[in-house]
Amino acid sequence: MAMTTAAVAAAAQPKEVKLYGAWGSAHAAMPRNALELKGVRYEYVEEDLERKSETLLLRLNPAHAGKVPVLVVVVDDGGGGGGCPLAESLVILEYVDEVWPQAPRLLPPPSSPRARAAARFWARFFHGEVSPLSRAAAVLAPTPEERAEAVREMKARMAVMEAGFERDFPSSVVGGPFVHGATPGLLDVILGSCAAGTRAISAMAGEEVVEPDALPHVHASMAAFDERL
Repeated sequence: MAMTTAAVAAAAQPKEVKLYGAWGSAHAAMPRNALELKGVRYEYVEEDLERKSETLLLRLNPAHAGKVPVLVVVVDDGGGGGGCPLAESLVILEYVDEVWPQAPRLLPPPSSPRARAAARFWARFFHGEVSPLSRAAAVLAPTPEERAEAVREMKARMAVMEAGFERDFPSSVVGGPFVHGATPGLLDVILGSCAAGTRAISAMAGEEVVEPDALPHVHASMAAFDERL
């Protein structure tokens, strides 16, 4: 007897969700925060990145040499599979939003293709342009001068994001306090997950990286996300 659409959907629901991350990783915090916001039950596995050659992580994410995050979801679809690992925070965030469509939705609805495209663009901009600079400012810069230069460039890149947010998600329309409006979306999860690291960089640099006057949308999103969690 053929299964009904409802039965097929029920059988394909995730039965086990496991997220591999590491302390201090903003990229691992992003999917973790998304799962928390949506009320998804999951197991969090803390990985020791100094010893990842001895762990399962290297086998789960060989394409990125065992980097976190990695999400493993086991679906009872009758195939007997052990779950396919997913890597990269942005990929995982969109997957989470599709598999668990309950509020808050991370991406704007398909009826707003321009807003969806803008959210994806700025998410990739942050990962490609801002995140490497934050790592340089926090970890890689060997001298105070190079750290200061990384912070200056980071603030400049975030100013580009700020202008883009005001154009694509104007506060007069979305209403705030989040970039996406009254509830956190994709960009808010990304920014909010980086708030603690940004504060640490500010303390090391002796200056505020996210100033409310210079970056009002970014600052408001981070502050609101802290309160939400």
